[in-house]
Amino acid sequence: MSNSKLSGLALLLPVPAMVLWFIYGGAILDGAGPDKPAEYIAALGANAAPAKYIMCIATLFFLTAMGALGYIKKTMEGGPGHHIASFAWFLIIIGAAGQIGETAFTIAVAEAAESAVAAGTAAAAAAAAGADATAAMTAAATSSGVASSMYAGAQSIGAVGTGFAMIGFILFGLGIFQQKNFSPIIAGLIAISGIFTLIMCLIDYENQLIGIGFIGVTLSFASLGVSLLRSKE
Repeated sequence: MSNSKLSGLALLLPVPAMVLWFIYGGAILDGAGPDKPAEYIAALGANAAPAKYIMCIATLFFLTAMGALGYIKKTMEGGPGHHIASFAWFLIIIGAAGQIGETAFTIAVAEAAESAVAAGTAAAAAAAAGADATAAMTAAATSSGVASSMYAGAQSIGAVGTGFAMIGFILFGLGIFQQKNFSPIIAGLIAISGIFTLIMCLIDYENQLIGIGFIGVTLSFASLGVSLLRSKE
């Protein structure tokens, strides 16, 4: 299979990644999101095991698609949009590193919250039995504090990393529009979804409306992928 077709398939991976996110957020976390930190942390703690697998898989899918943009950038060499696309891809790679950091911190939140729940349960059991529950209560408070700190770190890294990636995404769309190697509709979709998501990163990264931007980004990746798969060698 050619590099073009492989890159096209890679660019489709954000679609199943978004499906995983919706299943995880809606069905497993029962709608709890970062806009309600306490509920979100508690839900992550109650579902720490699936969080590790789903978040890692979804992140890997998005990172693979980001890497596939490098193939498109390479095919633009010598064209009028190559330089802007190269700088855009550089920013996207920086954003990808931030995405990895956000995922790692979020998994740490889930594990710390899970430990807090376990320690709290142990403290309650000890108190009911008339035993000293001080150690368990201290462990619960410590784990809860760690979870809150990790959550703050995850959101900060996510906002900055996603912001860099979206600036790159906007520029990548402009490079495509300038070189006309894909439909201008796709270039417009890339730029618009990037602008919306960037604004949400700057205003309120925890707001669930940012999901609209991620859907637009996913559709942009998919559109590029379909175009590559349909293109003649």
